[in-house]
Amino acid sequence: MHHFVRLAILPALIGAALYSGGCATVDSVRAAQAAAADARAVADQAIARADSALGAAQTAGQTAQAAANLANQANGVAVQAQQTAAAAQSAAQTAAANAAQANDQVRAAALRAAEEREAVERAAEAAAARRTRLARGERG
Repeated sequence: MHHFVRLAILPALIGAALYSGGCATVDSVRAAQAAAADARAVADQAIARADSALGAAQTAGQTAQAAANLANQANGVAVQAQQTAAAAQSAAQTAAANAAQANDQVRAAALRAAEEREAVERAAEAAAARRTRLARGERG
């Protein structure tokens, strides 16, 4: 910006000084004014570009803020997913332990049923043997 001000003001001051000192002609003053006008146009363009860059920077800042907000939301969802996974793992471990306990109970029940079946078969054999003895006339 300093460069553009120097380009705009310096030719005008030189032109005014030369004109007031009587060393300059009307053409040299007009040339100095034209140079000053050109410098002002360049400065105006630079200001416009700076404004445009500022607008782009503000837009980029807003986009970055939106991205940060989305990242925070994604992080929250990830934390919830992790908590849900931990709860599911705990439930699966509990279910596995319950299944193992149920399996043990089924085996124990099957063993008891087999033992009871054997006891019933022995009792039936004993009763049949007793009936056979009694049918033959044996006692006791």
